[in-house]
Amino acid sequence: MESTAPASQSKKATSRHVAWCFLPHALFVLLALGVWGGGLWLLLPIVFLQVVLPALDWVTGWQDDGQYQKSDFSAGQLALLHWNTRLYAIFYMASVVWLAMHLERFNAMEIGMLVAAASLLGGIGFGAAHELLHGKEDLDQMVQRALTTFLFYPHYKLIHIRSHHVHAGTENDENTAWLNENIYTYILRTIPGSMIRCWQMEARRCSGNGLLKNQMFIYALGQAALLLGLFLLSGPNGLLFYLAHILGAHIVLESVNYIQHYGLMREKHDGEYEKTGAEHSWDTYHFFSSYVTYRVGHHSYHHIAVKPYYLLTPEPTAPKLPVGYFWAIAMVLLPPWWKSVINPKLKVAAAPGV
Repeated sequence: MESTAPASQSKKATSRHVAWCFLPHALFVLLALGVWGGGLWLLLPIVFLQVVLPALDWVTGWQDDGQYQKSDFSAGQLALLHWNTRLYAIFYMASVVWLAMHLERFNAMEIGMLVAAASLLGGIGFGAAHELLHGKEDLDQMVQRALTTFLFYPHYKLIHIRSHHVHAGTENDENTAWLNENIYTYILRTIPGSMIRCWQMEARRCSGNGLLKNQMFIYALGQAALLLGLFLLSGPNGLLFYLAHILGAHIVLESVNYIQHYGLMREKHDGEYEKTGAEHSWDTYHFFSSYVTYRVGHHSYHHIAVKPYYLLTPEPTAPKLPVGYFWAIAMVLLPPWWKSVINPKLKVAAAPGV
C-alpha cells in the first residue's frame, strides 16, 4: 500500500519539528544533573522517560502527525538533523565509558540507578543506530559501526536490512513476534535466532573466500577488543557496569521489536507473501514519546518508504498502540496485561505453530 505524499510545511512548523527532534539530548543534561547532585537525583533520566513524557502525552493529547518533505528543510536544518543521531551516539558512548571509569564516586544504590538510566539511554541509542544504518553517507556508516559494536549488536544492520525488511510479518523473520508469544519466549528466540541467521547469511556470501571475509567473524573480533579495552580502562567493576547496562538496553530494544509487528502476519497467496503494508506494523504517534525515540512509532511508513526519521508520516490504516513506547514496554513485560489490551485489536491470524 502506498502512502499519500505529505503536504509542504511552513518554515515555523519545520523549525519546531527540527527542535523537537533534538529532544533525546535532554537525557544527557538530566544525567549530568543527576551525577552532579547524586543520590535520588540520578533518577532524573528514568523519571523523565517513564513518568514525565508519558504523562505529557496523556495530558496534552498531542500527536506527532506532521508531514514533511525534504524540500521543507534548509541545508543547515538537514545538517542538524543528520548530526542529531551522530551526536547522540557519541554522547551516549562517552557517557557510559565515563561512568564505568568513575564508579568509585557512587554507592551501590546509585550504581543501580545509573545502570537503569544507562540502559534507557542505550535503548534510545538503538533508535539512533537504526537511523544511522539506513544512512547513505560514509560518516553515518562509520558511526553506526562504532555504536552497534558498543551496543553489543554489531550485526544489527545485517539482520535488519537483509532479513527483517525482507521477511517482516512472516514466520521467516526472527524479529516478528507471533500472536500470544510472550516477550520472554520471544527474547529467547530472537537473540540467538538473529545471530544464527547472520552467520548463515555470511557463510553463504563468503563461501570459499576465507574467514576474514566473513563480517560476523570481524564483528566477533571487534566485540572482544571492546571488552578488553573497557576492562583496561575501567577495571572489572567498570566492565560489569557496562555489561549490566547492555543487558537492560537489549531488553528495551527487543521489547520495541516485539511490539512493532506483534501478531500482524502477512498472508500467503499462491505461495507468495503479500506486500508489506501499513497494516503489518503497530504505530504510535504520542508526541513526546515519539520525538524522544527518533519517531520510531511511525514504523509502518518506515517499512513502506524507508525514509529518515524526520520525514516519517502517519499511516491512517496502521493499527495504533493506545500508549507511547515507554508505557507499552511496561505492558509487554507483564504478558497478561499486554494480551488483554492488544489481542482484541488484532485482525490477523497468528503464525502457524504458535
